[in-house]
Amino acid sequence: METITIKPHHFMDIIKLYGAGIENFVPDKKLDHDFYRIGNLVLACHTQPLLLTIEGDDICTPCRQYRGLCQDALANIPGFTGKNEYNRALDSRILSLYGLSAGPYPAEELCGILYQGRKKIFQVWQEEENALTQRRFDLFTAGAEKYLGSYK
Repeated sequence: METITIKPHHFMDIIKLYGAGIENFVPDKKLDHDFYRIGNLVLACHTQPLLLTIEGDDICTPCRQYRGLCQDALANIPGFTGKNEYNRALDSRILSLYGLSAGPYPAEELCGILYQGRKKIFQVWQEEENALTQRRFDLFTAGAEKYLGSYK
């Protein structure tokens, strides 16, 4: 089984979307990133080894907006003008707040660590509106409970 390199916030997004009811991700034809492929691997295999990074990962490197780093602009987060800078801040916070290293971690173990410290989501996404972060918290919690409870 290949080890997946993943940004911590991408992993949390997969679990959050799982909590929103998405159980099968579909390809993004517009940007050609691999969120769907990695998301489906994580949902299908709870022992999937994950290596954490704040740099480009297996989701974003195939994207049309990725050229050594993410080129997407960002206008709605105060203090940040680009997704690369913002995502690095998010991922650095996650690693620090949750006491994580690069790993690798089995997907279920990583999910459990993040679930146990789920209230830290409000510190990670501190620039976003509280209602949006609350929704992220609620969906991540639902997804993690579903993911951790569904493992046989």
